[in-house]
Amino acid sequence: MKVLFSGKVNLLHQEQHNIVQSIENLYKKMGVDFIVVDEEVKCGEASMNLGLVEDAEKVVKKFKEQVDRVKPDIIVSPYAAGVAKYRKEVPERYGINLGVPYVHLSQFLFEHISKNRNKLKSFPHKYFIHHGCTLGRKISEFHYVRELLELVPDMELLEEGHPSAEIEGRDVAEYNTCPGSWLNMTQPELSEYIKENYVLEVLIPTAPEYAGSSCANGHYGISQGLEIAEVENIKPLYFSELFNNIWRS
Repeated sequence: MKVLFSGKVNLLHQEQHNIVQSIENLYKKMGVDFIVVDEEVKCGEASMNLGLVEDAEKVVKKFKEQVDRVKPDIIVSPYAAGVAKYRKEVPERYGINLGVPYVHLSQFLFEHISKNRNKLKSFPHKYFIHHGCTLGRKISEFHYVRELLELVPDMELLEEGHPSAEIEGRDVAEYNTCPGSWLNMTQPELSEYIKENYVLEVLIPTAPEYAGSSCANGHYGISQGLEIAEVENIKPLYFSELFNNIWRS
């Protein structure tokens, strides 16, 4: 199986080098053949979200050309927004279909690591997972990261609660608060306040030792928020980093 590692360019742009390294290490440990498109557009889904329809179409067509050129068996990304866009919005709006399965990293890792759970070392810590808005509300695939993390021996999994989720018959993952990453582009004057507030109002009350998001963009906001709030007793740890650390060599 040949995997197109989509989103690496964006991770490097956000200086999330540790996440890139953890994903590539896991692929190697699992024996997964992966490739990267070095010229992939950063934040390719942003233009569509901002209503720049013609600009977005250029990005979509360029990515389609790149996919056709490298011929992957599957596209895997730590950014859920691209998964949602290319599965549904791009075919409906532009009539363009990549012709290749496009999945989120949490799904891909769950399907592979669940078969190798005997290789996982103990992680006796409290870990908080933030469910990204796209996985939580738009495509309802939050269960993959939850089931993936439940494979970790001796770990206590923490999540954000919501007072009316049970009454409304919904999963709490559908209500998770945004850590504010998108504000870097849209409302930078609010960005630092929102990120700090997320840490103070959501993370600290649950008292985790480590915190991460199902979405790499959400994780970026959490990492920045912990810095802004000067919180040192909670460490940012993306779920791919966690599994890379506990996978027995």
